[in-house]
Amino acid sequence: MKNRRNLLLSFLIISILVSSAAAEEKKDVWQPTTPGPFTTFTAPLCEKGKVNIQPLYFFNITRGTFDDTTAYHSLPSKDYKYQQLLQLYTQFGLADHIEVCAQPSWQWNYRRKDGETAGANGIGDTLLIARYCGIEETEWIPRATGLFQVKLPTGKYQKSRDGKIGTDITGTGSTDYTYGVSFTKGVYPIRTLFHLDLLYTNIPTPVRIDGIKTKFSDIYTVNGAFEWIFYKNFNLLGELVWQSQGDKKQDQDKSPATDQGSLTFATGIGYSRENCSVLIGYQRTLLGTNVDANDTVAATVIITF
Repeated sequence: MKNRRNLLLSFLIISILVSSAAAEEKKDVWQPTTPGPFTTFTAPLCEKGKVNIQPLYFFNITRGTFDDTTAYHSLPSKDYKYQQLLQLYTQFGLADHIEVCAQPSWQWNYRRKDGETAGANGIGDTLLIARYCGIEETEWIPRATGLFQVKLPTGKYQKSRDGKIGTDITGTGSTDYTYGVSFTKGVYPIRTLFHLDLLYTNIPTPVRIDGIKTKFSDIYTVNGAFEWIFYKNFNLLGELVWQSQGDKKQDQDKSPATDQGSLTFATGIGYSRENCSVLIGYQRTLLGTNVDANDTVAATVIITF
């Protein structure tokens, strides 16, 4: 009987030590958190009282277009179209489960079409975001965070100047409201974080563009991503983004074949420390309807104060 008691006591002690070591190892795996994918929101929030500053840089090269039948057409050999985009995503931990964010942007657009060359730059549209984490992650349940976003039309959206070939247009002119939920789940044995966004964007108010009353359709977006922490603080990223928007109306009449949709893939590599993370990667438009086919080099750094 005494031997059984000793054996049971030894088993309990060993179990506690192993569990403690596993917990500490798991903490090392997930901390510090990575900056996340380029487009997909991650469910974890900025800590209360903390500020995250995250500049994002995108260099987009348009290789062609997808028409209204999803057919791909390359740009003519002497034409080109490319863009530099700088965004500044700032998060503030307002409370234990609430953060507020702002993201202004700036664009540099360049284009050559039919022998005519032009370039312009200017401020883009601005995002204001509030997020609330309603469900914490458990062994079987992912962390869930609700989102409300307002897009302010701070970019230029009409009256393109002669000779600019549209390069001075940096916004849509509409005020958009986005509602969504983000999920994040860690799978410890394979040291991987999985993220999923389900987003709905409502554009309730028409906007007058060059004298034409334009009503944009609502937008549906699904973002999915994973981050595999393969070595110490290094992680590999994979991301897939699907977006769909119906036809727009101009002067109350529906404009046929003006719907838009796209499927974009991204991959990248990141490195994280306690108060600083960096991520570089590549994005490519795989499929689309009435959108440009882009190849993009992207980079971001996140600094916590």
